[in-house]
Amino acid sequence: MSHGTLWKRLVRGTGWAWFAERHRAAFPADLEAKVMDLESRDRLHAKQGRSTARVVFHAPSGPLPVYLKRHYELPWPARLGALIHPRGKHTPAAAEWAHLERVRALGIAVPEVVAAGEQIGPWGALKSFLMIAELTGCLALNEAMPDLVASQSPASLAAWKRSVIAEMARIVATLHAANVFHKDLYLCHFFVALDQAPGQLPSLTLIDLHRTQEHRLWPNRWRWKDLGQLLFSTRGVPGINDRDVMRFWVLYRRRLELKRPGWQARMIRMKAERYFSHNNS
Repeated sequence: MSHGTLWKRLVRGTGWAWFAERHRAAFPADLEAKVMDLESRDRLHAKQGRSTARVVFHAPSGPLPVYLKRHYELPWPARLGALIHPRGKHTPAAAEWAHLERVRALGIAVPEVVAAGEQIGPWGALKSFLMIAELTGCLALNEAMPDLVASQSPASLAAWKRSVIAEMARIVATLHAANVFHKDLYLCHFFVALDQAPGQLPSLTLIDLHRTQEHRLWPNRWRWKDLGQLLFSTRGVPGINDRDVMRFWVLYRRRLELKRPGWQARMIRMKAERYFSHNNS
């Protein structure tokens, strides 16, 4: 794609948009021109120059529900960076798309990107959008647990949890082994498929990778942050107990052959307590 000259980006503005070919039939022909102005009140969250909403497009093959993330007001360092180096990942859309593909390449299930784009300029303006396919038939783990506790026998629930915990440990350990850290690793960002056949192992998808980064210097700091967030988010969730937490920790540290696990565990618990105190202040 061509971003034009610096003068063109500054005075006239330029942009790009990408749409997944397999979903092309679901999108209006003029979507690129109108995407930043689409209105949807479905699960709308808007603040500080950004918004997220659920939008449903229709194609001959059926509906395509997506989550549309848009950023309208970005800080000046990002604006100047995009103006001077337009191929860089200065917008949240470009950055999260790259994060999703980076994590997918590690063998971790993440949502499908169906569209993305940027508008650079004129006069320092910078906007971006990202469309993520909805995970149909899935639910966040913290939302799925109460129904599972109510509907399954203790033995079935315990077996299901063992499988889920093993997969969670694999996902997080795989990220951290590559020095990739989620930075928003709460239980609600693990989505589990609910429509699986009896006896099939639970399938987990990791979402919301907009803050994900790679850190090779002092990775323990980011490990404590990720695992502290995850530990904090399990509090008060029906069906999750101390044995489940310990099972995750044992599987995780074994996969990484983690040194000084007792000290690491103390630091993670300290992080979790800080999140708990902050949340209740």
